[in-house]
Amino acid sequence: MIIYIVRHGQTAENLQMILQGHLPGTLTDKGKEQVRNAAEHLAEKDVQFKCIVSSDLKRAMDSANIISERLKLPVFPMEILRERDWGKYTGMPVSEAADKYKKDGKWIFPDGGAETEEDIYQRAGKALQELSEKFANDTIIVVTHGQFARNMIANHFECNYHEVTSFVNAEIRMLNL
Repeated sequence: MIIYIVRHGQTAENLQMILQGHLPGTLTDKGKEQVRNAAEHLAEKDVQFKCIVSSDLKRAMDSANIISERLKLPVFPMEILRERDWGKYTGMPVSEAADKYKKDGKWIFPDGGAETEEDIYQRAGKALQELSEKFANDTIIVVTHGQFARNMIANHFECNYHEVTSFVNAEIRMLNL
């Protein structure tokens, strides 16, 4: 199985620099253009894609639908592909949250009010397993979120997600399972 992982395009919430998490998100015009460019890049590949599987959050689904229009592929939403759940901290400015809850590069919330790094890593592994079972012999496109995409790659290579370079908007990476 081969997965082409695509991070969604820029959102208005990205520009606000908040812990976006499970907020739906709205693609900016620039974000839509980023995704159209990614779709063109995917179209230029000599690859027969089976489908697009996407996080069910609006920003990812909007990105997946732009790619789908270009490649004429069905889109299947999967809740498990959502970004990290920041819980009650969702919407908090990143700078404020980092001052309070980021220690030695790790997010640590004292009250369990957000998904932990271990939780998202395990969920990413479960997502890879589900995708492998459903699309074992296929090449698919997965549209998801930056931190979750990094956790998918980290889980596959059995390393910490901090060892995986951050994704930029609408970036594509291939993962061969």
